[in-house]
Amino acid sequence: MSRPKPLQRFRYTRMAWGKLAVLLFFTLILLAPFTGWLMSLPLWAMDVAGHWVSSPLHSRDERWFNLALLMAAVPSLIALLMRSIEHDDRELRIGVVVAAFAVAAILFAPARNAQRLPDDTIVGVPEVVPESGEERAAMADALASPARPAAVPPQRSAHEREAEIDALIRGAASSAVHGDPFYRQQLAMIAVQAQGSNAQRDGGRYDGAMQLYREASAELRPGAGAERLAAIEQYLSAALAADPSRALPPRELGTWRLGAFMHGLGRHGAGAERPLDIVDAESLRRWHDAARTNFLQALRINPTFDGAWRGLAWTWVYDQPDLALGALMIEAEQAGRAGAARAVRERIDAAGGAEAAPRFQILQARAQEVAMELHGLSIPAAVRVMARRPLPPLPPAVAAMQKMVGTGVAVEPASDDLSTIPRLSDALDAVAFRGAKPAPSATALLAGPWRRGALVVADPFDLSRWRARVGVAGQKSFDARIAGWPRYRIARGFDLPRGLDRAAPAILVLPVMIEHPRGDLGNLVLLDASNGACSGRYCGWVLRGP
Repeated sequence: MSRPKPLQRFRYTRMAWGKLAVLLFFTLILLAPFTGWLMSLPLWAMDVAGHWVSSPLHSRDERWFNLALLMAAVPSLIALLMRSIEHDDRELRIGVVVAAFAVAAILFAPARNAQRLPDDTIVGVPEVVPESGEERAAMADALASPARPAAVPPQRSAHEREAEIDALIRGAASSAVHGDPFYRQQLAMIAVQAQGSNAQRDGGRYDGAMQLYREASAELRPGAGAERLAAIEQYLSAALAADPSRALPPRELGTWRLGAFMHGLGRHGAGAERPLDIVDAESLRRWHDAARTNFLQALRINPTFDGAWRGLAWTWVYDQPDLALGALMIEAEQAGRAGAARAVRERIDAAGGAEAAPRFQILQARAQEVAMELHGLSIPAAVRVMARRPLPPLPPAVAAMQKMVGTGVAVEPASDDLSTIPRLSDALDAVAFRGAKPAPSATALLAGPWRRGALVVADPFDLSRWRARVGVAGQKSFDARIAGWPRYRIARGFDLPRGLDRAAPAILVLPVMIEHPRGDLGNLVLLDASNGACSGRYCGWVLRGP
C-alpha cells in the first residue's frame, strides 16, 4: 500500500481558507511599514532612472514617459535588428536605424531644449577643485563671467522691511492660535529677515547707556507712572540707537511703557476721582501703541528673545485676545525649549498690572494647556479649570478709551486665508504711506505655495550645499550680499505667481531631483544644487557683487 503524498493528508475546507486569509491579512498589517517601503521601491526606481534619461526641468510624468519609451523601444529595436541581420533584410535594417534616430530625438531633444538656460544664468564648474591661488582666482573669474555689468537688485526701505516682519509676527500668532504649525515657518522667516540690518554699532555708547539705565531703574518697578520714565526712556533710546542689533533695549522700553499704560488705566478705574476724557484716552493710546511697537521691534531683531512674545501678548490682552493667546502659545513653546528666565516674566507681569491679571492668567492657562497636549504631558487640574473660565469683561476705562480713540489695529483676516501675510502688509503700508502703493514683497507673493508646503524656509545647510557644488569664493561677502533676503528651499514643483518682476529679490534653492518651478522668476534668484546653476537677472550681483 503506497503512502499518500504529504499534501494529500490535509483537506482545505472553506473555514481553513478563511483562517489562512485572516492570518495573511494580519501579517500584512504587522509588516505594513516594511511592505509599504518594499512596494514603493519600483516607483523610486522609476523616478531615479527617469532622471538618467531626462533633464531636471522635466516633470515626473515626462520622466516616467521617457523611461517607459526607452524600456519599450530598446528591446524591440534590438530584436528587429537581429532579425534583419539574420534574414539579410536591408530595408528592415534601414527602418531600425530610422526608428532609433526617432526615439533618440524624442528622448534628447526636449532635454536639450530644457537645458537652455537664460542669458543671465551662471553655471558653476565643480568637477575640479583648484589647488593653487591662481586657479581659485580663475574659477572666481569664470563664475563672474557675464559680459554686461551685474545688475543691482532693488533694495527694500527700512519701513517696508519692518512692516513685512510685523506682518509675519502677527501671522505667526494667528497661525498658532488656530493650531496651524505653519507659524514655525513664519518664525524661521523672521529670523532670516532679521539678518538684513546693517546699521552701525557703537559698543562703548551702548554699554554706557545701559549702565545709566540700570542705575536709574534700580529704584523703580515696572508699573510706575509716566512722569517718572523720562530718564529711563532717554537711556534706553540712546542704547538702541548705539546698537540696533540688540533686542534688550526695545524689550525693556516696551516693559516700562506697558507699565505706564496699565498704571494710567488704574488711575481711571471704578473709584477714580474724574472720568476718562479724550486727552487722557489719547495719552493712554500712545503709551499702549508705543509699548506694542517696542515689543515688535525686539521680535524683529530676535524672534526668540526672552520675554518679547509675553510682552506683546500683554499689549493684545484687551483689544485682540486671540492674538494674545497665539503669542503666549509661542512663548510657552520657546520657554519649554530654551528655559526662559523667570525674573523676566515676573517683571513683565508686574508691568501688566493687577487689574488685567485675571484676563491674562486665563489666556496663559489656555496656552499652557495646548502646549502640554502637543508635547503629550499631563495637564494639571488647576490649569484645566483656569483655561475653561470665560474671559472677564473689559474694564470701563479700556472700553471708554477704545470708544474715544480706538486701538489703531488692523483687522486680522480669517485663519484659512492664504493671503494673510500680504493683506496685513498692505494694511500697514497703506497707513504709513497715506495711499502710496509700494512694490509687493516676495514673501507676500509666495505666501500661497509657501503655506501649501511647496516652499520651506531654507536653512544655512541648503545654501552651503549649493556653495560647495559651485565653489563660490568669499563666503562672508556672499552672505552679506544676500543678508535679509527671503530664502526658500523648493519642496515640490509649483507655479510661480505673477508680479515677481516688481518685487524685492529672494532666493530659491532647488535641491537635486526636485522639479523646477514653472513660470517667470522675475527678481528671484534660483540656485540649482544639481548642476550649480544660478538663474535670475541678479545672479552676477549675488556671486561677485557690484
